[in-house]
Amino acid sequence: MENIKMITRYRTFDIKMNDSRKFIITFDSQFLNRFPYEFEESFEIISEARDAIDRYWRNENRKFSEGMLI
Repeated sequence: MENIKMITRYRTFDIKMNDSRKFIITFDSQFLNRFPYEFEESFEIISEARDAIDRYWRNENRKFSEGMLI
């Protein structure tokens, strides 16, 4: 089993580092009242992870404004 170290929290998501020293992104469903979510990709540097989180929230905002998000 992989050791995963918590690095920081950014916009409700946890950025963690796995054994291969890549950053992964997850969130705890208790914060957003949704199913737990984990990005499929891993990232080399923390700024890439933050950019992916920003893209996620822009997409969710777009869905909400278009009435697609319940």
